Amino acid sequence: MNRFKSISVVLFAAVLAGVVISCKDKDKTDYKAEGKKAGTEMCDCVASFTAPNPADFIDGEGSFDETSFNQAFGAYAVNLGTCPGVLAQYQQYVSFIYENYDPTAAEPLYSVFEFKNSDFEQGFKEGTGDCMETFAALFALMGGQ
Repeated sequence: MNRFKSISVVLFAAVLAGVVISCKDKDKTDYKAEGKKAGTEMCDCVASFTAPNPADFIDGEGSFDETSFNQAFGAYAVNLGTCPGVLAQYQQYVSFIYENYDPTAAEPLYSVFEFKNSDFEQGFKEGTGDCMETFAALFALMGGQ
């Protein structure tokens, strides 16, 4: 009987340890998933704005209205410039520092981001992978090369 009592105590301790460990795992932040979510949110923001179409600024006589186009393009650039604001909720993992833009960097588009966690960075890059062309346009409009 003593032997079964010892086994039950050991099994109870093992189950309790498993519960404690699994609770701690649930509380643990999945940095890569957070990064992917942030990247997707950034892409969704960029995709929510439509660039002006130059063809829409040609009048009935075939003349291009450059002034109106430039105004529309400027408004588009301002709208895109709001997109890094989605990162405010992730400030413990990443900072957006436009002045850090380096067109000669290995990944110039990401040079404006200061990542504080490598798993978050990897997830962010996965999250932005589907919209890299539009993402590149964001930086070009903001003065990048």
